[in-house]
Amino acid sequence: MTLLRAIERTFCRLQQPTHEQMKSALLSLGELLQTVPEYKTEPEQLPYGRNAVFSNKELEVIIIHIPANQSTAIHNHGSSIGTAYLVEGQLVNTMFTLDSYGYPVPEHDDFIQAGQCFDAPADQIHQLSNPFHERAISLHVYTPPLREVNRYLPYTDILDYVI
Repeated sequence: MTLLRAIERTFCRLQQPTHEQMKSALLSLGELLQTVPEYKTEPEQLPYGRNAVFSNKELEVIIIHIPANQSTAIHNHGSSIGTAYLVEGQLVNTMFTLDSYGYPVPEHDDFIQAGQCFDAPADQIHQLSNPFHERAISLHVYTPPLREVNRYLPYTDILDYVI
């Protein structure tokens, strides 16, 4: 069975899944997780590649490819929750809070290694970074499908723009 067929069979059954149910579904893909890099996409308009491989009204499954020395924007997933499995490489997941003016302030970093799962609760503000020399590829599941992603610019970026 191919990875894409296994994803469809596994995730089409989930109804309003929790983080734990999404993690269990990801891990149930077993050895097929090692084939995720075959479905990665290269960055185009973003500094990372994004390939949505399955979607229904309940959830969506996305393969994220962050090349060496690249990062996502500081963002949240709105009302969606997410769980991901890092297939290859390493990532730094930086959590942010908003200051009194609404600008993101780094709170702490989580270091993620290949073979680990990590969660994104609703409204969590974070940034995935790959400051390492090798690419990072991960498989993400979001419920409901992403619709309300919000980006945040750090105060320093706004200040540079104004000056």
